[in-house]
Amino acid sequence: MLNIFSNKKSINFVIDDYAIRMVDYPGGGLTKVKNLKEKAIPDGLLEHGRVLDEMEFYAFLKDVVQDWGIKHRNVRFYVPDSLMIMKKVEFSAQLNDEDVKGHFYMELGRTLYLPFDNPIFDVYPLPQADPSNSQREGLLFAVPEEELNKYTAIFEDAGLKPVVADIRSIGVYRYYRSMQNHFDEETAILFFELNLNSIMISIFSENRPEFLRFLDLEISLKDWRCDVQKDSSLKWIFNGDEEVFYGLLDDQMIELERMMNFYRYSLHKGEKSVSKIILLGDFPRLDIIVKKIAASVPIPVEILEAYLSPAKTDKVDRVFIPALGLALKGEVK
Repeated sequence: MLNIFSNKKSINFVIDDYAIRMVDYPGGGLTKVKNLKEKAIPDGLLEHGRVLDEMEFYAFLKDVVQDWGIKHRNVRFYVPDSLMIMKKVEFSAQLNDEDVKGHFYMELGRTLYLPFDNPIFDVYPLPQADPSNSQREGLLFAVPEEELNKYTAIFEDAGLKPVVADIRSIGVYRYYRSMQNHFDEETAILFFELNLNSIMISIFSENRPEFLRFLDLEISLKDWRCDVQKDSSLKWIFNGDEEVFYGLLDDQMIELERMMNFYRYSLHKGEKSVSKIILLGDFPRLDIIVKKIAASVPIPVEILEAYLSPAKTDKVDRVFIPALGLALKGEVK
């Protein structure tokens, strides 16, 4: 998306509808992380990543920049999951990698159709399995330009310098991979990120995403209460109807099984399947969700915890996993 030159002094923002989280990391290994901070975002400013009230969000972010002492810093951030699409595309094998993006800009509205006007996109060419093939494949990631520009303009007005917009699922995978001493790239791993009002499901294999799906839980953020702890961390408490809420999650277990079958039979013709599920997110009771998933699908499932080294030392709150993955951009291939 944005891929402007940035130095090692960037801060890393993860923005959800209800919270902003930051990792200040100068590089050289996560043990050198300087700061991890979070703050609740007032209700009504964002809705599934879309900025609803630009002036109020600007005022909020300006206060955050002042409180955290980060004015004039370069900032990296994630494109909202709900606004981003990924699709596999084909192009001539004769095209140089640096010419692929321009080729697809020319194809917009002709052979390339996206569900919004004025997209910003990147295309990542995939390795060519058969050099004799006249066509190559790539992964195209696209977002609406208008929505991305809102973020960059508000960041700039608040005294920050936006330099990189990344993809959250890739950041989570990047963090997960950095924590593994032994890693089999051929394995298909499903990441199930459960947050307060949404789920992001992604499947990675061969060091790249093969499937991404954003799911709206249709839960009002008014049903969540935020208590700020003495250390300034946020504790989220659900005040809504728990029976309805867990019923919605049971429905998502059915959807999860359906997606796994789609991956196995539609994408891979029955020759490849998900071998592990990694659960993460800021939902406070992931222990309950592990049991629900384990009862629905017959493969291993584990909760991903947050550490600052593969040796599993310096444990931090797992809500910072996406921000740690963003901080590692450029260090973990």
